[in-house]
Amino acid sequence: MSNSDSTKQSLFDEFPPISTEEWEKVIKQDLKGADYKEKLRWQTGEGVTPLPFYRRQDLTDREQHNPIPKKYQQGDANNWEIRQPIFQDDISEANQMARNALKRGADALQLHLTLRRTEGGLGGDLQGLPIQDQSDFSDLLNNISLENTPLHFDAGLGSPALMAMLWNELQRQNLNSHKIQGTFLYDPFTYLLEHGQYPKAKKAIKDDIFQMAQFASENLRAVRPLGIDGRFYHDSGATMVQELGYAMASASEYLATMTDHGMNIDDAARSLTFSFSVGSSYFLEIAKFRAARLLWKNLIEAYGGDPANNTCHLHGETSRWNKTLYEPYTNMLRTSTEGMSAAIAGCDSITVLPFDEHFRQPDHFSQRIARNQQLILNEEAYFNKVKDPGAGSYYIEKITEEMAEKAWNIFQEIETEGGLFKTIENGTLQTAIQESQQQRDQMIAKRGRTFVGTNQYTNADEKMSGEINQTYQTISLDVSETTIESDSNNLIKYLADAFSQEANIADIIDKLFDFRRQQYRTVAPYRGPKAFEELRLATEQHASPPKVLNLPLGHKKWRKGRATFSANFFGCAGYEIEDPIGFSDVDEAINAVKNKQPDIAVLCSSDKEYKELVSAIADAVSKLKNPPILVLAGYPKDNIEEYKRSGIDEFIYSNCNVLETLKRFQQKLNVIEN
Repeated sequence: MSNSDSTKQSLFDEFPPISTEEWEKVIKQDLKGADYKEKLRWQTGEGVTPLPFYRRQDLTDREQHNPIPKKYQQGDANNWEIRQPIFQDDISEANQMARNALKRGADALQLHLTLRRTEGGLGGDLQGLPIQDQSDFSDLLNNISLENTPLHFDAGLGSPALMAMLWNELQRQNLNSHKIQGTFLYDPFTYLLEHGQYPKAKKAIKDDIFQMAQFASENLRAVRPLGIDGRFYHDSGATMVQELGYAMASASEYLATMTDHGMNIDDAARSLTFSFSVGSSYFLEIAKFRAARLLWKNLIEAYGGDPANNTCHLHGETSRWNKTLYEPYTNMLRTSTEGMSAAIAGCDSITVLPFDEHFRQPDHFSQRIARNQQLILNEEAYFNKVKDPGAGSYYIEKITEEMAEKAWNIFQEIETEGGLFKTIENGTLQTAIQESQQQRDQMIAKRGRTFVGTNQYTNADEKMSGEINQTYQTISLDVSETTIESDSNNLIKYLADAFSQEANIADIIDKLFDFRRQQYRTVAPYRGPKAFEELRLATEQHASPPKVLNLPLGHKKWRKGRATFSANFFGCAGYEIEDPIGFSDVDEAINAVKNKQPDIAVLCSSDKEYKELVSAIADAVSKLKNPPILVLAGYPKDNIEEYKRSGIDEFIYSNCNVLETLKRFQQKLNVIEN
């Protein structure tokens, strides 16, 4: 073929199109007549149930709504901001770590601080960076170019105080405040959910929302003062669809509050940023962020705004919910795929948390690895080179559409009930999250959801109890009793005046918290693997770990398979496991029990052979001076009651509730209390 011919002929001409009907015919043959839409449909547990494949016609059957595109900074590239979370307990060390991170590839800093105050207490306490006054704030940012470094304050209801400190620092350095970029994650909705009480009267909260937005609009045009913390819903066990629906309900409450106070929709929209966790369901997470942009478009249009002028600002942070204490280096694999999902989805900024962040203060190694994961995606995988890399995938586009539609239904239900605050007061939202949470926990307990090294494939030699330390320190707030002189009715300006007069946060905490007494139901973030980890930690802290002896007898294939299952099962609780290749007869097995003196003996054979082995083994074991707990690997349902009468104490088998079964063993062996 000549060059001229090759330019006129498409290579795809050699591959004739195949209809959907032809594909489905082949699939049906492979499934022996079963309907693939039932047999192969993915039960994700996230509120959507995708099919194994989609084609163009699945997208053109209905009108398509294109999500608001990401606001690209440089040409058509898929740039995102690489955030570095700072964990140090000391201000000087935190400053050094921040400057080091910026020199080594980070684009922005993420600063964590949580203020807590018990009703009737003095001052309260602070968790995270120990910023107590203006001087601490200035020291933290010493020698950091504020005009070139976006600052993101993960400070919850402490955000107004830090916003005031930022304003004072800009005045001190005589900087152009409109060039300063950053966000504050002020979210009273998740506070109410977690603590069961309003931090202030509802009207005062709405006044604060407006004053923060107004102050930023007038003085800090590139700062987004209000946050929608979708991470909270994810980490509390909500599905992705719920996460999106609740996030949009939060955004709607914010927009309604600001526009009711007279703010125009453009300024109101520019005040908001969405922060979502990124889990390990790779394609679903890509679709989630794309669905968020689509939902935001609908919301902005509902408020009479122009979506083209109000792009959705999305931050993605690797999930805490799925991170494990045991085999912690596997968390690097999880954060790698999570970072990829966030990048492909077109997040404006991404935080990859260090693999050990959930159980100790990250060191230089874990923070460097986390930062480098993003740099590799950017510089070596070239994820930053393609505009909207997820577009055009029928699979992703269809899931995006389904996810957005179902999330919008949740949002509408919340609006019908009276808005997010009202839905929380009624307990409707808490009930929905707890139902999802229970389904997830059951999946983990039955090992339908695998966490390598925790509820499957454990490392018997690994000990982690000595590795656990607090990620963030907790310190008491210092009260200076400064007399504050300010006649400003604006929250941020009042706080700025207070800090400029050397007040501490404790001196102004009444401006941030004024607890209501009424209590509401709560939900709280947790980690999915934690229940298994607690069992294993209890074993580590026990005087001596329980001993398990497998008793493989009979058919080699069956005894090996069930002995392997037994070792993996009890490995989840950190027991010492003796796993012989096999015994020739019952007498040899019983002699092993006498010699080894195990706490648990597990009979491993086939269901057929159990009919003869159970009575012989159980009878012999019952005559021992210190008989072990006798366990049968498998579940021969027709003989269960008979085997129990013979002396079998427990049955372990696929799809049993591993967590609850192990708890019973822990209680029987006095590792944990009943």
